[in-house]
Amino acid sequence: MVYFILVLVAAIEVIVLLINRPVFANIPYVQVYIVPLLVVIVITMLLSRNPKRFMRWFKQGLITISVVVLVFVPVLYAKNLPLYGYNEAKKMLAQREQLLLSQFQKGKYVYPAKDSPKKYRYLFKVNRGNGMLEYVFDPYTGGYEVVTDVIKNKGLAYLKLSLLI
Repeated sequence: MVYFILVLVAAIEVIVLLINRPVFANIPYVQVYIVPLLVVIVITMLLSRNPKRFMRWFKQGLITISVVVLVFVPVLYAKNLPLYGYNEAKKMLAQREQLLLSQFQKGKYVYPAKDSPKKYRYLFKVNRGNGMLEYVFDPYTGGYEVVTDVIKNKGLAYLKLSLLI
């Protein structure tokens, strides 16, 4: 029964992570949180199939570690979630800059932040008149910047940004 509950809880957590993934455009990376849960599922299934093979203290230790993983993965994921989802950021940007949602190009774009390698920003491409503007939105603070110039260098895009707020 304990094995079933552990697998069920881990499976529910994986499903919740996969449901939240498109809402936040995979910020933070969901794969980092799914891997430990899948390990818990595999270990639990192995323990349930061959309970006599393992020593009692070893089984109890693995179950304890599994429970700790099941508790800490959602806590860490919730701690690292941004304040604004991708669509919320798009609506906020449209409201602040007086844009129509139809002016935004389709697709979800993510841009790595220069100040922190583990943080990412949402990149919005907006058709405005004859040209196109690109906005970088910080989902953690709600601030945004407009891209004034894009320079291509060896396949990498270096962006010069000017602050709007």
